[in-house]
Amino acid sequence: MRLTEIVDRGIEAGAAAVLASHSSSVNCRLANSTVTTNGQEESTSAGVVAIEDDRVGVRAADIQDEAQLRKLSVEAIESALSAPLAPDSMPLLTPREAAQPVEADWALDRRGLEPLLPGLQRALEESRSSGLQLYGYAQLTQETELLGTRTGVHLKGHRRAGSLSLTLKTQDLKRSVWSGRVGTSFETIDVDQMYLRLRERLAWTERQTELAPGHYEVLLEPSATADMLVRLAWEMHARGADEERTVFAGNGSSRVGEQMYAPTVTVESDPEAPEMRGVNFTRGLSSSEYGSVFDLGLAMGRTTWIDQGVQQELICPRRWAQDHGHKVRPDCENLRLVGTDTSLEQMIAATERALLITSLWYIRDVDPSTLLLTGLTRDGVFLIERGRVVAAVNNFRFNESPVRVLANTTEIGKSELALAREVGDSVFIEAPPIRVDGFFMSSVSDSI
Repeated sequence: MRLTEIVDRGIEAGAAAVLASHSSSVNCRLANSTVTTNGQEESTSAGVVAIEDDRVGVRAADIQDEAQLRKLSVEAIESALSAPLAPDSMPLLTPREAAQPVEADWALDRRGLEPLLPGLQRALEESRSSGLQLYGYAQLTQETELLGTRTGVHLKGHRRAGSLSLTLKTQDLKRSVWSGRVGTSFETIDVDQMYLRLRERLAWTERQTELAPGHYEVLLEPSATADMLVRLAWEMHARGADEERTVFAGNGSSRVGEQMYAPTVTVESDPEAPEMRGVNFTRGLSSSEYGSVFDLGLAMGRTTWIDQGVQQELICPRRWAQDHGHKVRPDCENLRLVGTDTSLEQMIAATERALLITSLWYIRDVDPSTLLLTGLTRDGVFLIERGRVVAAVNNFRFNESPVRVLANTTEIGKSELALAREVGDSVFIEAPPIRVDGFFMSSVSDSI
């Protein structure tokens, strides 16, 4: 079925809202300096939301024909009739209240992995001839989503994300470096540049030194900054602050308006930004502190979450905003930590002594009230002394809060689209390298 048919037939069958989506993806995996797998996936799905007397039922599944869709609609309605009253109940948005339709310049990119292949072939050949092991994963995902509601809202959105991660190892697998890139197409990813950088960094590992746990000045590369940034964004919701569950809880109110970070820190999101464009309306099929099924179609406009170190906004659905006197603020699907013109190389050159952190891994929550996280460094920790990298360093387990990291940020470099290693390309993040004072490495890790 076509997406428009899924939406129209679902509404005709009694649904309050229908979200129809089509996704196609291609991928390939590298190991031991050769291509090991490649694949292609395609799916069409429907999410049906039934609302009966402020009671909600939701069903979602891959869809092939109209009979499946009608069955899904009937099940959603039956579920709604037996559900408890929804605490976030609100009238569905009208076309006037919802996001405005956007005519996007969009066409399915049928080239798939083709733009990457010449560069990948050169990298594979060079790694084999040098006696090195190259590993990696490339993926391009393209999605179209249509939303329709019984109040007359009809919206369409598109998203395309391509990502490539490469890991270069010595033959004995004892030394390893990583690099990742992401973009709205593979045209923006330079494989040759990535591989040259990996070779340079693998050469840095020829000299190694051991350091003890402790507090260090660090330069976080964009990938590591991005992982910290997205973990911060996950906690930026008004409900958690009001219920005193998160770091954004204040004395009887939220910390909106408080100087929580360094004055150089500004974080924003913009669904229309060309380099990280996504869908510009809300479309979640469940209610939470991040959004409500009653808010389907709400516009995701440009938002400044943090302005010069001051927390400006928290995510807030309509019902929670109405009941608690907040401003309505939908969730976001991209993030930008505003950068400067300073390159990472310039930051290294201006460093007396610090650690350069390539990427973070296995990040987990420790204390929600302070947003304390723990995780590991991986595939590249380097010691900088007097303006140059002098050695590779053992990996660490860290204990840090993104709030404290951004509060202790003393320098910000040039932003770029960064592949957050922990969350991948599910969120576009434009992040710079940042200099952080007193980053806590709590113990040594045996990982490489």
